[in-house]
Amino acid sequence: MVTIRGFRDADAPVVWTLSTLPNIGATADASIPLALEPAAGPPAAFDDLADVRASFDGAGGAFLVAETGGHLVGMGGILPNDAGQAEVLRVRVHPATRRQGVGRALMAALETRAAELGLREMFLDTATNQPEAVAFYQGLGYREIGRETRPDWSWTLVYFTKPVTP
Repeated sequence: MVTIRGFRDADAPVVWTLSTLPNIGATADASIPLALEPAAGPPAAFDDLADVRASFDGAGGAFLVAETGGHLVGMGGILPNDAGQAEVLRVRVHPATRRQGVGRALMAALETRAAELGLREMFLDTATNQPEAVAFYQGLGYREIGRETRPDWSWTLVYFTKPVTP
């Protein structure tokens, strides 16, 4: 059974590891141990994870983790953006627990938290090189609102929104 809860400072080293696990083209992969080796520091690519509490909670958003059997198996955050939406960021699900409802539970909890914060719409992006993610968000009722491609990218960003139910 998965439990969704707020981030705790002690979660940071495992959150840092979870953020670096394969996500592009990844599906369920039981070969990755459920107990993750804690990272010594935040990944350079995600400076907001250096201080999760300040970057998310301190900025009017929220950062949640998914836990099962005492192990962190998922994470994700929301931040209010300039359009008054809850921008979804850093969603990851442990490869060994994919396709088991962890992502669905995490997204439902993020949507609930957005409603509690008074935000009325979710906003996120993913990319065409992650077709599983595109299908996942569509299956949750997210509606594609646009795409963006740049000459130096080998993929296309796909933007989605979904109304928040109060």
